[in-house]
Amino acid sequence: MECKNTRERLIDAAFAEIHERGYQGAALADILAKAGVHKGSMYHFFANKKELALTALKEKISAYFVFRYGAVATSNAPYLPRFFAVLLDASTRDFSKGCPLANMVQEMSNIDADFDATLKGLYGDLRATIKTILDKAVESGELKEGCDTARLALFVTVVIEGGILSAKASGDAQDFVAPIEELIKHIETYKKDKNETKRA
Repeated sequence: MECKNTRERLIDAAFAEIHERGYQGAALADILAKAGVHKGSMYHFFANKKELALTALKEKISAYFVFRYGAVATSNAPYLPRFFAVLLDASTRDFSKGCPLANMVQEMSNIDADFDATLKGLYGDLRATIKTILDKAVESGELKEGCDTARLALFVTVVIEGGILSAKASGDAQDFVAPIEELIKHIETYKKDKNETKRA
């Protein structure tokens, strides 16, 4: 149990420092101090700061996506009301720091192959999960058959990330909410006509 708690503290501290300062700005000494862990204990779990950072990003961002979007994908129909509520919910977002995934893509993707591969994997997982939600909405009759869910999932992802960046730049959460509201209006244009559903 103690080993598990030590590892979790390292993961939590690394993610918090990286989200706050970026990977290059996050000092290993500060991560260890925040975790309350000596350097020797860190080496029991991770070879170096980079391995700790990559693990923290994978585990924390993946867990957040599962919490936010995976729960919708694994729920029961109707899917769109839950999805729209999740999109509009800004209560768990820290706009002052921005999106940790987007921040890392901008900082590290073009200078480190391991970061690039990890971040592309996380971004791909996000798009795939959103596509799954949209696919299930088609299957449940909420969206029209023939809807290009891959393109729509990409559009959703772009609007989410752009909205977070806008809110970070302005300091106004409404700059995230407003484009999400427009996104929802766009998705609703793909809704299946009620009369069409009755005929089916």
